[in-house]
Amino acid sequence: MEYSKKNAALFSLVKAFQVEFVGFFVMLFFWAVRNFMGVFSNIFFGFTGLMCVVCIMADYGMKQGEKAGERARLHGDDVKQNFGLTMGIIACLPSYLTMLLLVLSKAGIIGNFLPAYKILNASWFMLMDLAAHSADIKDMSPLVFIMTGILPLLYPISTWIGFKITYNKVDIKDKLVYKQK
Repeated sequence: MEYSKKNAALFSLVKAFQVEFVGFFVMLFFWAVRNFMGVFSNIFFGFTGLMCVVCIMADYGMKQGEKAGERARLHGDDVKQNFGLTMGIIACLPSYLTMLLLVLSKAGIIGNFLPAYKILNASWFMLMDLAAHSADIKDMSPLVFIMTGILPLLYPISTWIGFKITYNKVDIKDKLVYKQK
């Protein structure tokens, strides 16, 4: 059976929704403790949300990289080591689509999309809350646009690195524990 690049790429979208599902629960915990912890809660839970993206997408990339690498080595399938980047780019498309809607909202073309944007991108809600405290798009800092442009890049970067590591059969434990001379 040939490695299905189409299925792997489409399933990366499912993984992106899994990231947001887990991020939603991180956001719920954030809401529960933010009055008690203050700005530290934004930083702590913001880092946790980012790690959700990195861990889930890198894990998916590693699993797919291992499958694709074996198929390429044993059966000559046409899957290159940079295919993880393609999967990650597909996974970040919903984030950039919601960013486009946020831009349209800020321009006044559509209504206030900021509350929906924060919930749909729950993984980095806590970091965005630092720059956009209220739910009104008019009060939003331009820093949010910078964040929304950069943060989704974690999807392709983590998926690509995970894919490439296992595609090339790199043993991370050996690289970290034993110094290569």
